[in-house]
Amino acid sequence: MRINIFLLIVMITDLHHGRRTSYRNLDWVTSISPTQSVEEGSSVELECRLGNVPDRAEVAWVRIRGVEEVDYLSVYDKEDGQIDYEEEQATSEMIEEEEGWVWRLILSKVTTSVAGLYQCQVLIHDEVVSSRKVLLNVLDPNKVEHNTKFVITKQGRNITLDCTDFEGEDVNWKRLGETTVVQNGKRLSLIRVDRSDSGIYVCSVSGGSKTISLLVEHVPTITPTKPTISQYPGYPSSLSCQVTAVPVPAVSWYRLGSPQGPTMIKSQGDLSMVIDEYRDGRMTSRLIFSNVTQEDYGQYSCNATNRMGQVFATVQLVFSPTPVLTDSSKEYCLTGSLLWIVVAAFIVLYSPL
Repeated sequence: MRINIFLLIVMITDLHHGRRTSYRNLDWVTSISPTQSVEEGSSVELECRLGNVPDRAEVAWVRIRGVEEVDYLSVYDKEDGQIDYEEEQATSEMIEEEEGWVWRLILSKVTTSVAGLYQCQVLIHDEVVSSRKVLLNVLDPNKVEHNTKFVITKQGRNITLDCTDFEGEDVNWKRLGETTVVQNGKRLSLIRVDRSDSGIYVCSVSGGSKTISLLVEHVPTITPTKPTISQYPGYPSSLSCQVTAVPVPAVSWYRLGSPQGPTMIKSQGDLSMVIDEYRDGRMTSRLIFSNVTQEDYGQYSCNATNRMGQVFATVQLVFSPTPVLTDSSKEYCLTGSLLWIVVAAFIVLYSPL
C-alpha cells in the first residue's frame, strides 16, 4: 500500500514539474509572430509567447538552415540569463507580461542573406520539446510601394504634409481615430506645431490612401503605471513607467535613499530591466524583481533623457503582509493544491479497512 502511494506521488510530481521520459507536443511556445516582410536595411522584431516553461528549461531563437541544421542566435535560461551569439546582427530580450513571458529577437539592418525560417524553441537537456516557426521575407526597397511616411519636426515650426503623388482633386485629410476632416486638398499645413499635433494623419482619395506619422520633438514625460507596488518576500514583482518622448529617450532606473546618493541599477541576478518597443513616441520601461527580498524595499527613480531635456518619476516597492500573486503564481498554487487532493483521495480509496 505504501509503495503504491509513493509511486503515485512521484508520478504526479514528475508530471507537475515536466519530468517525462519522452517529451512530445508540449505547448510551451503558445504563439509566434506571423510571417514578416521587411525592406532590406531595416530592422525587424520576431516574438514568441511562452506558457508555463519549467525553470530548468532553456529557450532559444535559431535560424533554420536545412534538415536538422540550425544556427543558434540567442539562448536564455533562468539561472544564466540570455546570451546573444551574433550581437551585431541579432539581440534578444525576455519580457514578463500578465499573460506570461515574451521572448523577442531583434534583427538589425537586415539583408537578403538573413531571409528564411526562424524558430523559437524550448529545450530540456538539449532536447527540443516545444517550438514554432516564423518566415522572414526581406524585400528590395526599390520594388516596394510606400504608403507610410514618418516625419519628425521641432516644436514651434510650421510644417506641410504632402499628398501630391495621388491623382485626382478630391483629397481629404483626417487624423487617425477621428471622424472629422481636418482639411481638403493635397497638402495639409500645420502652423507652429506642438506636442498636441503629434499623431497619424491619413490622406485619402478614391482608390487609395497614405498615412503620415507626425512626431513633434518634446521633453520626455513619465507616468508611473502604479506609484506604489507591494509584495511579500520571496515572490516576483515589477515596477514600471510609461515614457513619452521625441526623439527616442535613454531610460534608466536608480535606487534612492542611499547615503551615497542615487545608485544606477543594472540587470543582474534576480533583477532585470526591460523596455517595450518604442512606437509613435511612446515606450514602457519595467524593473523586474524575480524574487523580492527585504533589501529590495524602498524608493526607485525612473529617468528619461533626450536632447530636449531630462525628467524622472519615483516609484516605491513596499512590504505586503501577504503575497500578491501574479497569474503564474496563482496557477502554481492551484496545481499544488490539486496534487494533494488527488493523493488524499487515493489514500482514502485504497487504504485497508
